[in-house]
Amino acid sequence: MSSERLRPDDEYSVTVVLSSCNRAKSLNETLEDLACQRVSVSWRVVAVDNASTDHTSVVLERYARDSRFILDALYEPLAGKPRALNRALEAITADLVVFIDDDVNLPPEWLQSYVDAAARWSDHAIFGGPIIPVFPPDAPAWVQDQRYVRQSPMFAHYEPREDEGLTTRVPLGPNMMIRRSAIGEHRFDERLGPGGTHGLMGDETEFEDRLTRLGHYPYVFVPAACAKHRVRQEQLSVEAVWSRAYLWGRTMAIAHGRTPRGPYLYGVPLRYWYGALRAWLRYAPFAFGPKHFRLKYGWQWHVRSGRVRGYLDSRSIERAAPK
Repeated sequence: MSSERLRPDDEYSVTVVLSSCNRAKSLNETLEDLACQRVSVSWRVVAVDNASTDHTSVVLERYARDSRFILDALYEPLAGKPRALNRALEAITADLVVFIDDDVNLPPEWLQSYVDAAARWSDHAIFGGPIIPVFPPDAPAWVQDQRYVRQSPMFAHYEPREDEGLTTRVPLGPNMMIRRSAIGEHRFDERLGPGGTHGLMGDETEFEDRLTRLGHYPYVFVPAACAKHRVRQEQLSVEAVWSRAYLWGRTMAIAHGRTPRGPYLYGVPLRYWYGALRAWLRYAPFAFGPKHFRLKYGWQWHVRSGRVRGYLDSRSIERAAPK
């Protein structure tokens, strides 16, 4: 697949962008929902096969021939979701760019809801719709508890308010829209996200943060543009939750960089050492139960220990960076 197969982008008002790596079955389900969209403006999908070794390319080729909608397929040979999204952005000039993941379900009115909201909120550039986690039938009860479902770094839950309007909570990558004029020449940081060089989270959030600093704030929440986020089986263990919490903490430290607030010990703000110690002391008595306290304090401990690790790692990253 190559960019030469892309249609002229100026024919379209809206482009939906997604990247997929070795999740052909999930991708197929999401593309089927896109094929069923009812939209009043010209639109298309740009889907990037990110170095897949399964039959992702076969799925994309089949939907590229589907008469129900327009899909252009690209191939990015280097693993990394940010690289794949950047490849897509190079080919997009449409007014509105909608980003989704390859594991969401979308009702037929989803895209039209974004189009309508963009018209109503013409002075705003960044929009987000609800993201509701959907669990497999055999998912354990504890992982579906609202106290954990609402930990957005775990299952990308996003629902900052009930009605349409402005919010200070940044939209999340599985379901967000940004005006192309706001994106400009900005691109996703290829160190972040799945397959990124630093093995971190937060590629979309960091991207939005940069646009926010340019004045594209607050954001618009569009409740009618709802995405159901399919939770995968491998996300349902306590170990997976702990791993996600640790990665989130590490990401916050490396992505946000050094803070002027001190003092520091071994490159880590002293208050973060203290925070990690306090989190461990809370968690230790409940390490083997009861489950609610184990999960609550275990999440806090893994986030804070990940943040300390991130600051330690950032020193090595800074030393290795070219001068």
